[in-house]
Amino acid sequence: MKDFGATRFERNGAACAGVAAVIAGVGAGELVAAVVSDVSPITGLATAVIDRVPTSVERWAIETFGTNDKVVLGGAIVAVLVAAGGIVGYRARTNRVLVKRAALALGLAGIAITAFARTTGLAGLVSVLVAACIGGLSLHWLLNVLDPFHGRQQTSDSLQVGMQRPIDRRRFVSLSGATAIGGLVVQRLAASQSAAAGNRAEIVAAQIPLASVAPSGEGGSMTPRTIPPVANQPAGVDFGISGVAPWRVPNNRFYRIDTAFAVPRVNTNNWSMTIGGMVDRKTTYTYDDLVSRVSLRRNITLMCVSNEVGGDLVGNAFFEGVPLKDLLEECGNQSQAEQIFSTSVDGWTCGFPLSVALDGRDAMVAVRMNGEPLPELHGFPARLVIPGIYGYVSATKWLQSIELLKWSDAEGYWIPRGWSRLAPIKTASRIDVPKGFETIKPGPSAIAGVAWAQHTGIDKVEISIDDADWQVATLAADGGIDTWRQWKFTWEAAEGDHTIAVRAIDRAGNLQPIGPKALAPDGPEGWHTVRVRVRS
Repeated sequence: MKDFGATRFERNGAACAGVAAVIAGVGAGELVAAVVSDVSPITGLATAVIDRVPTSVERWAIETFGTNDKVVLGGAIVAVLVAAGGIVGYRARTNRVLVKRAALALGLAGIAITAFARTTGLAGLVSVLVAACIGGLSLHWLLNVLDPFHGRQQTSDSLQVGMQRPIDRRRFVSLSGATAIGGLVVQRLAASQSAAAGNRAEIVAAQIPLASVAPSGEGGSMTPRTIPPVANQPAGVDFGISGVAPWRVPNNRFYRIDTAFAVPRVNTNNWSMTIGGMVDRKTTYTYDDLVSRVSLRRNITLMCVSNEVGGDLVGNAFFEGVPLKDLLEECGNQSQAEQIFSTSVDGWTCGFPLSVALDGRDAMVAVRMNGEPLPELHGFPARLVIPGIYGYVSATKWLQSIELLKWSDAEGYWIPRGWSRLAPIKTASRIDVPKGFETIKPGPSAIAGVAWAQHTGIDKVEISIDDADWQVATLAADGGIDTWRQWKFTWEAAEGDHTIAVRAIDRAGNLQPIGPKALAPDGPEGWHTVRVRVRS
């Protein structure tokens, strides 16, 4: 039908109707997914994107956005859907059949994309269909409100004299706004329902008693158990210099890099972890089993392989858990096994050499972090913490299973994407103060930062100003070979522009690699440098 006499209000209104319909449809889909405790349409789409984009794009996203990469991805998906809704609404103003076709296409495309996402179940696919149906019905209804005479015969005389179709603008604006707001409210309800489905209250209730009581006797009655307080950090490990990362990083400031678009919410009442594969006895452990056996309590520095030279995707925390070696020996690990292959509740996988868990390092299934049950962001109810190797091959959060396998049996998530199977953390150092391009006053000035040589320990840190001779920095007390170490140097800053460089030497006498080297396939290399200005 030719669109005679369409006003700007009608054209813009149709586009707005499309946007409102998308919001309503997405909200409905999110609510259905939350009610059935499955992955929502947005999460399914985001996970599919994460799993299928080229490695170079993933690397760029982490380098560019850091820990905000998932927020950016979610915003981009919503923006694309909203834009598509606006375009469909605008075009469907004169072609209502397009509404049905668009809803069908969106539903089928959503199913095709999310069906192969590692996190999506059958109910999640149903939520995509619900989103498409509600979006299509909402758009059709709003367009009818905008143009109640669409498709009816109009006389040429009435068109020639410019008679306008009777549109109740206030009613249309109110209904469109109500549809959009309703969709947003439903999305909020979905978020609340998701939290309830994850039994957040039950999680909190479960954490407290399991941290303070233990089963006793055949009847399973509970008796008090003393949990040691969080170990004080060793004396002298933190200089307390403003701007330098604290030796022990609080949970809410600890970096987070993973592929989970939505953080899994696990109910400890029905969660368990299984150790199987090449073992003599396949064994399942409940949350209470693990918490009641906590015996390993260590400060450990973790680092992401995507951490650029001088980057902040690294942190030190106090972890408590069960020694992984004990669990494996309890299950009877078989001699032909080569790797420990672990899977999270959202389907993420990784694998590292079995020898790493048996060589005496403090590898553990951790259940507590800095004196608290693991935060959801960092893997509640249990995660793997393996000192000395990058997290992409070892640090499985939201742990669900461990299998002992041969290398040929399975590859972890990142290996087919071009990353190395062997991933020892490299010796590195970082300048925290002064910041790059900072302007400071002439005279005595502190240069300080952190350095780490995982599972070897830091022996020396050296500073060079403007390519001059290397000078030895003062080290803070040693917190252990698996933790980073603060360092400081007092510099007599002179007027002008200067370049400061840092390098570290480990206890084996190995100098930190000068680099530069790209992130892939096994992590970056290079001496961190900053440029500063000294002005009176």
